[in-house]
Amino acid sequence: MADLTDPDVRTALRKYQDGGPISALFETGEIGDNTFAALDRRAQEAEDQGDQEAADRLGDVLTY
Repeated sequence: MADLTDPDVRTALRKYQDGGPISALFETGEIGDNTFAALDRRAQEAEDQGDQEAADRLGDVLTY
């Protein structure tokens, strides 16, 4: 995704809410100490599962 907006980020994160840092970002926009690590870990998991589209989407969120 190029030129993400806040709603784009929320859409990308919706199914990855974890009750932790990803949920905080989704719900409030809060970026904490563990947010980037959680997003990177989830992107790697998606890639490992063969879901390159989801991995790329989470990568876009990481650079937003």
